Amino acid sequence: MATAKDIQFHYDVDNAFYAIFLDREFRAYSCGVWDEASTLEEAQRAKIDRICRFAAVEKNASLLDIGCGWGGLMAHAINAYGARSAHGLTLSNDQIAHIAAEASPLVTAELQSWRDHQPQCLYDAITSVGAFEHFVSRAERMAGRQLEIYRDFFATCRRVSTPSACLGLQTIVTSRNPTSLQEARDARYLLDKVFPGSALPTEADIHAGSAGLYEVDEIRRIGKDYARTLSCWRARLLDQREFATGQFGVAVVDHYLRYFEAAARSFESGVTDLVQVSLRPLLTTGTALP
Repeated sequence: MATAKDIQFHYDVDNAFYAIFLDREFRAYSCGVWDEASTLEEAQRAKIDRICRFAAVEKNASLLDIGCGWGGLMAHAINAYGARSAHGLTLSNDQIAHIAAEASPLVTAELQSWRDHQPQCLYDAITSVGAFEHFVSRAERMAGRQLEIYRDFFATCRRVSTPSACLGLQTIVTSRNPTSLQEARDARYLLDKVFPGSALPTEADIHAGSAGLYEVDEIRRIGKDYARTLSCWRARLLDQREFATGQFGVAVVDHYLRYFEAAARSFESGVTDLVQVSLRPLLTTGTALP
């Protein structure tokens, strides 16, 4: 699993840096849904709405958001779906600081891994967007431990939620091996320089890891939407390149521009894909906190 240091390496550049290119409403750092969207803000709202629906977030529900980012999904669950509370888990200090600064009594967050979470009450719904990619390290995958870890994640979700609680999951997946030098270079850059400590899952990993705990109620594959989202981020950063360089340095800005370009190529070519999954619990009894 990616360590706190690995996560902070990427996500703790500076909250003001991410504000330059992310959407203005949710600060969502993951793939948007472009079916009917014409702006980044509309695409991110559509994504968050779909994940909330996939998790069956309802009025008066308590929500757990694993890998909560800057809290946009949690706030939307409160404001648009009537959830009574939303609690997030992240390993990013900057994200925790941002959520705390919003000072919403209904939205809380902890600097904590899902492995260590021990809630006082069971959750009615769980969401996880852009975190599943970090649950297995390359060393763990090479050792063949990925299914053990993914199964532990899904079992933990069942343990901390009510028997009928659904899980809305969004994650990047590996679809095929690189077949060209450019694809191989892009994959290596993303693994070594962008997300150290992480190994992407496959779609089969999701099915195998959740077997006997959840059934897949619905799945969407929208890798091309991620390519478009990355292109939007890149365009916004380029538009503010002089300001961003003055504030955060040439190396940081150039690194993110290269990252956005390499990742967009990977989604366009089909080396990677993006899946959104609605998981419905199979078991109806026996789920409880220890």
